[in-house]
Amino acid sequence: MLDRSPAPAPTATEHRPMSTDTSTGEQISLQPVLRDTAQDSGPLPNRASTRDTREMVAHVAAARPAAVARVVEALTGPGVHGREVTELLQWVAVLAKEVVGDCDAAGVTVLKDGTPFTSAWTDERTLAVDRDQYDADEGPCLHAAREGVCVRVTVSESMQAWPEFTQAAVADGVRAFLACPLVVDDQRFGALNLYSHSLDGFSDDDEAVATLISRIATGLVAGQLQQHRSATLISQLEEAIASRAVIEQAKGAVAVVRRISPDDAFGVLRTVSQDTNVKLREVAARTLADFGALPNRAG
Repeated sequence: MLDRSPAPAPTATEHRPMSTDTSTGEQISLQPVLRDTAQDSGPLPNRASTRDTREMVAHVAAARPAAVARVVEALTGPGVHGREVTELLQWVAVLAKEVVGDCDAAGVTVLKDGTPFTSAWTDERTLAVDRDQYDADEGPCLHAAREGVCVRVTVSESMQAWPEFTQAAVADGVRAFLACPLVVDDQRFGALNLYSHSLDGFSDDDEAVATLISRIATGLVAGQLQQHRSATLISQLEEAIASRAVIEQAKGAVAVVRRISPDDAFGVLRTVSQDTNVKLREVAARTLADFGALPNRAG
């Protein structure tokens, strides 16, 4: 079952001293925080806006009209009708990477009986960073998903709150995080996760666009919940977990045979799925069964 506990109010911003990595010039708090953040009553470092969502969206509609128009078109147009929840979430992740400022990778974490898993992702980096969070059982996306609050932090701020995870994320090249909760009918469903390689981090407008995406996405998921029993939804999510192994195998096969990167191989599979209107997992299964049947889209 999904976590139905109410979401608390957003935390306030906290500032702490930072040191400098002499090899990169990057400011990072390298001293581990010797405390259990889940039991700490103090605020977590968080740049997330405290403005009302309507105010945020109104502002970004004026500041970034093209991005807002793209979001509305993509998430309210005919392309989303009839899609399963897992397909909707994949659509949302790809859209977020496309329209949000310095976003280099995006994904969606879903909580199933309190256990997180990645239901949608744009590339290999998303899976790697998500895996770092799940292994450490800490991080911005888990905090957003579990607490129902938006989290926007740079790598130095993340180091203060989640040192074990952040050390791994730095090794993966991530320098900023933005996570928006997906709260469906007061249920903590998961979070939309955005990762950036930019030291400047995400801006207020980036957060506003991501918030708009997450709010519309929760409406789409809520619609699915109204049409189907929760058991059906959970079944779809469980199928997504099983399908990921097939997709990863197919991606590896495409990468080796065509001598392209894993990210490019995933792009090949995704493009074929979109062009043929065949589910990604089915394209992956067909690829493994008969590799020669996959159209050559390596450019």
